Amino acid sequence: MLHDEERNRKYHTALRKAIEAMHKSGRAAHVLDIGTGTGLLSMMAVRCGADSVTACEAFEPVAACAKEVIAANGFSDNIHLISKRSTDVTVGKGNDMKQKANILVTEVFDTELIGEGAIGTFHHAHKHLLEKDCIVVPTAANMYAQVVQSSLISRWNKLEPIKNICASDIVVPDNVNKCGGSAAVHDIQLDQIPAESFRPITDPLVVFKFDYSGKTPILFQEHAVIETAAKNAGTSQLVFMWWDLQMDVDGEVMLSCAPRWAHPEPSNMQWRDHWMQAVYYLPTEMPVLQDEQFQLHAYHDEYSLWFTTKNTANGSKGCVKGQDERPICTCGAHVVCSRMRIGMHNDKLRRQAWVSALSKVILPSSVCLCLGQGSLLPLIAASLGAKQVFTLEDSAMSRRVTESFIDTNGFKNVKIINKRADTVTKEDLDNHKIDVVISEQFFHTSVLPWDNLYSWYALAHLATHLTADVTVMPRLARIKAVAVCFRDLWKIRAPVGSTEGFNLQKFDQLVTGSATISDALIEPQPLWEYPGTALSQPLTLMEFDLTKPVTEQTDMQYVQELLFECTGSCNGIAFWMEYDVCDETSISTGLTQTAKVGELCVWDRYSQQGVHLMKEPRQAHPASSIKLQIEFKPNTGIISVTLV
Repeated sequence: MLHDEERNRKYHTALRKAIEAMHKSGRAAHVLDIGTGTGLLSMMAVRCGADSVTACEAFEPVAACAKEVIAANGFSDNIHLISKRSTDVTVGKGNDMKQKANILVTEVFDTELIGEGAIGTFHHAHKHLLEKDCIVVPTAANMYAQVVQSSLISRWNKLEPIKNICASDIVVPDNVNKCGGSAAVHDIQLDQIPAESFRPITDPLVVFKFDYSGKTPILFQEHAVIETAAKNAGTSQLVFMWWDLQMDVDGEVMLSCAPRWAHPEPSNMQWRDHWMQAVYYLPTEMPVLQDEQFQLHAYHDEYSLWFTTKNTANGSKGCVKGQDERPICTCGAHVVCSRMRIGMHNDKLRRQAWVSALSKVILPSSVCLCLGQGSLLPLIAASLGAKQVFTLEDSAMSRRVTESFIDTNGFKNVKIINKRADTVTKEDLDNHKIDVVISEQFFHTSVLPWDNLYSWYALAHLATHLTADVTVMPRLARIKAVAVCFRDLWKIRAPVGSTEGFNLQKFDQLVTGSATISDALIEPQPLWEYPGTALSQPLTLMEFDLTKPVTEQTDMQYVQELLFECTGSCNGIAFWMEYDVCDETSISTGLTQTAKVGELCVWDRYSQQGVHLMKEPRQAHPASSIKLQIEFKPNTGIISVTLV
């Protein structure tokens, strides 16, 4: 966030204007900074001539850091730092604040604008901490919504039938089909969605205006009805949302979080990862004709948002019964499955790969076992004609969702075993021997790509239940890596140094020290949202033969060399898994197209990759390289990667 130069600059400008306005009115400028963080906004206020500055920060370690940053910049005597929540701050002689403030500056916003409690923060401040005729930075916010049709984005929310398997499709249960899903925000970098992958049904519409000045009440709950017309024929499937801030009273300083196509300065946009755009899935899809009138209903409570669309003839400008409560998932699938997992289920290439591979090994006599969580592979195996399919599900919710698919499709040859692999008995398997083991290599608790190799360990517990010639799918797994020059992602781990003329090295030291203690070298990220150029060819760091028992493996340690093939700044290394399902079929959880050195990487949208963001970028040029040491300890399952 501190790398957000536009944010910093516009807060600085708006604060200067507020303090000058207060002085021009003949009053002293008493500034309150809520959620001071590093103390940056408080220091801006001092530099702009504030007569007094009070900063509050509830999180003790951050408050301690702010104290050091303020001291390093020479403002210790000018800023009164309170280590409390603003709602606990008291005003009056002998209390936290001697007097109420007449300027409030705060940054308590997230992608949803209100998700960090901004409504309650402003409401309490005006009631208890601020003078009536105060100035607030920012003064107001506008929230925008755009109704959109997109089959690509909808795949993250709505499970689709599995088609073209033998004579019939695997259909989605009615209760899952009719469930609108969770109202939880899906924050996303909308600029990374190809323009051809969505159809705007409306232009961006202002759905809510939040007045932070105190001149009008801030409502904890609202229901807005926007009458609009469809600019394109299509189906209202989802809503894009973003917001902007009016930083000053005059409306001259605006900060927009809009995607490129709606941004007031598309050629001069600030990259952000702390404030992205949001997607909300409409609980009921509605077809519309071009120019047809309809209503967008927008709702918010203190912390969250949701939307619906209605035909104008059936709409209402009052609250709609049953629609002013925040929607919830009623089918269980949207609770069990993350957005990414639903997208993985709907990924046509992944489905086709598994159908193709399984169709070559499933026989009428096959007895299959599926390892994983919330997998649809048992249904595919059953549909292909396996004699019997077992699947292990130790999650009650996952089990209920899988059962609904089994019942809907009338599968009599699928049995769910509510046990872990190490507790399965021959009676659980109805005295069958397993001759086909399949695994999507997906577990809800996995963080890094190779964590899904847990299935290899599960398989070891089942050795006595397998035939001698058992087919294991996938049969091979590989850890892959590529050197990358990320356009912006590196900023989330890069030191700030200074901004707006303020020294933030003390903050950098705190972050670096904490990261050294607690952060892993490699972190999960959905890299499709973060453009990056390949500086090397992909390299296989380690390969695992999943057909051989993991209990027979010995420790593995290799030093591998990523060779740069072009010039550039290497600020990250990306990692992913590649699986050979069979001889002809591979599935990648990383690159989905062959990497071309010097060009943008194309990543799987339905998996998180691992990434190491380098503290100090390395200048890449042909014939130079980075060495990586990778180590695997089978007895613990720990895989570690270090730079050497």
